[in-house]
Amino acid sequence: MLKSLQNKLGCHFVPDAEMPIDVGVKPDAVDLKNKIVVEVYARVGEVNGAQQHKIKGDILKLALIDKRLGSGWRKIMCFASNEAAKYVQGKSWVAEAAKEFGVELFIVDLPEEQKINVITAQKRQRMVNPS
Repeated sequence: MLKSLQNKLGCHFVPDAEMPIDVGVKPDAVDLKNKIVVEVYARVGEVNGAQQHKIKGDILKLALIDKRLGSGWRKIMCFASNEAAKYVQGKSWVAEAAKEFGVELFIVDLPEEQKINVITAQKRQRMVNPS
């Protein structure tokens, strides 16, 4: 997903890049030269309650990074499917918060093999309450 996003944006994410100052959190990807921070959500399909909390936390993390580093940083949430990204679109308060904090949304199309791998992993991770 990050490679696709790099190609789309014309930037370069450095693995384990250190932020210019300690902000107390670590984004999934950073390009220091172009001042881009990214959180990635690799889900194919709609999100449920716990997954929604993860997305809200990622948006808040990006807002904190922006506050601590100062303006001028691009904050991006990158999704693997339109269905998952829907949670941060439209009229919900989460969508409004993302807009207010200047968080951009990108959706990257996974190659079919990767999409199948993600769906298979999601099925393994499905949590159910015992009867």
